[in-house]
Amino acid sequence: MKNNFPNSFAHIRLEAITRNIKKIKERTGGKKILSVVKCDAYRHGAAEVSKHIEEHIDWLAVATVDEGIELRMKGIKKPILIFGVPTYDNAAAYITHNLTATISHVTHFSILMDGTGYHLNFDTGMGRLGFSPEQREEVRTLAVMNQRLVCKGIYSHYATADDPGSDFATLQHKRFKSLLNSFSEVPLVHMSNTGAATNYPEFNHFDMVRTGLGMLGYNSGETRHHWLEHALTWKSVATQVRPIKKGDVVSYSSTWSCPEDGFLATIPVGYGDGIPRSLSNKLYVTIDEKQYPQVGNVTMDYIMVFLGDDKVPVGAEVTLLGGTSWNAYNWAEAAQTNVHEIFTNITPRVDKRYSND
Repeated sequence: MKNNFPNSFAHIRLEAITRNIKKIKERTGGKKILSVVKCDAYRHGAAEVSKHIEEHIDWLAVATVDEGIELRMKGIKKPILIFGVPTYDNAAAYITHNLTATISHVTHFSILMDGTGYHLNFDTGMGRLGFSPEQREEVRTLAVMNQRLVCKGIYSHYATADDPGSDFATLQHKRFKSLLNSFSEVPLVHMSNTGAATNYPEFNHFDMVRTGLGMLGYNSGETRHHWLEHALTWKSVATQVRPIKKGDVVSYSSTWSCPEDGFLATIPVGYGDGIPRSLSNKLYVTIDEKQYPQVGNVTMDYIMVFLGDDKVPVGAEVTLLGGTSWNAYNWAEAAQTNVHEIFTNITPRVDKRYSND
């Protein structure tokens, strides 16, 4: 959807993403980098981000075949791994668009077409997709029998590496490392996501590390890595400013009552743009470097902000997320969710603007 007259925009600093990638690479001893750009690069813009970082990374990964095709249509040349499950319906697309499949079940060997490249996915404890470690010899036999396909890699995924000190992450690492004895010929091995790459320097990060949220400036757990730069800032404007009296109520269900006479600003963004309704009466935004509380229930198209005695002008810039306002960690904590959901909730109504600074 093209926004001719957007009510808000996300400013994305592409060079911050590049710097984050370089820092993660340095901290993992120069391992290859796979950049995860699924869900439109967590709403940062998959094509734009991929074009900018392509010369600094080795692989890209997305969730679906359609996401991979979109990147190819935008001119992306680097190898693209599809995390999702191959089907008879999409099998030809892997060949047509030079996409690398994930094989996570024995049936996938017969679904994929001759010449398709693939990575094997083993479930060492995530409980989502993948072969069990006990299937290693069966999988090896199937890989040898199906040399009409091209095995390009093998991977697994940590479930609890978001923060340091997880015994289960250590157990998963041990499980994966032990099964690799059956796949010594596989050219590319990867397991570490951003959490493992940044929180577990003692792990063997194998040939390549995967980063999605990390390259955008965030860690997915409670740990805060201040050496990462937040890439996205979301801004809007005050579309109306009016007086409000003590005792006046605001928004659906009248959950907020004005404590004193003052001014109320209406901002033209709501849960239709990606502000969780669960942030109602919790969020703070920034206007002219001063933080103000969002009041009343978040509505689909608007939030209201109590200004106290301040009367800002109509059209005043409002920073919703990032910059001098709350960051995605603050949003996630207040909304009782994770940073991934905060970003992926941002809808196409929010315009994207890019800079190289």
